[in-house]
Amino acid sequence: MKKCLIACLLVLFATTARAGVPLHFVADGDFAPYSMVIDGVPTGIDVEVFTEAARRAGLEVDITMQPLETVLKMVRDGSCDGALALFRSPGRERYALFMEATPIHFSDYVLFTKVGTRFPFNSYKDLSGRVIGIVTGVDLGQDFIDARSKGDMLVKEYPDQPAIIAGLLGGEIDAFAGNIDVTYYQLKNMGLTSSIVYLDRKLLTGQPSYAALSRAAQRQDKEEIIQALEKALDQMAKDGTYNNIARRYLLRF
Repeated sequence: MKKCLIACLLVLFATTARAGVPLHFVADGDFAPYSMVIDGVPTGIDVEVFTEAARRAGLEVDITMQPLETVLKMVRDGSCDGALALFRSPGRERYALFMEATPIHFSDYVLFTKVGTRFPFNSYKDLSGRVIGIVTGVDLGQDFIDARSKGDMLVKEYPDQPAIIAGLLGGEIDAFAGNIDVTYYQLKNMGLTSSIVYLDRKLLTGQPSYAALSRAAQRQDKEEIIQALEKALDQMAKDGTYNNIARRYLLRF
């Protein structure tokens, strides 16, 4: 009886402590319509989905926006509790605990180039001598990493979407790697949807992105948090809540 009482008190204490300390999550502020700031307020598909998942899990969450490179640094050093949304990789698993049961979204990445300058792209060898732009911190998978290290292409990094689009239009690069949804959202806002197109071969197809906790964050209830959020995200996928949220931003849902 005494052991049972102690266990109940510990659960109550953990729940109370969890409820009293909001989780601080960071997201890429240059990833509209998934994560962005409008009128000073963080919003987007990922932000709305994760906020609702936290509510269902009985957790308070505070989400702020940062450049992707800063997001990764904060997860590594534990200056945030976690991030959304990240591709999972062996390197990132060293400093992040991924909520792998239910992805927060899926991504297709392609190469974008100017209208009238399309070129064949069937393998990375077709990029020989070409300059390809990427946003600093983006993970395009092992094939891209290997091709870059072998010199199959030259890679130029940019801090954000507007900079990489300007680099393409200004002739600094031949093409850039971008998420289809995110890039077209940006191009539409810039009035450039008829000026930039993407090549047929995809760099990544249906790549899952996950919410993740920082291994270095000073919290003792990480596994409990992950289980509660994974359960909520799974419920939202099954009951249609995810699609209802996403459809407000992207008609394809």
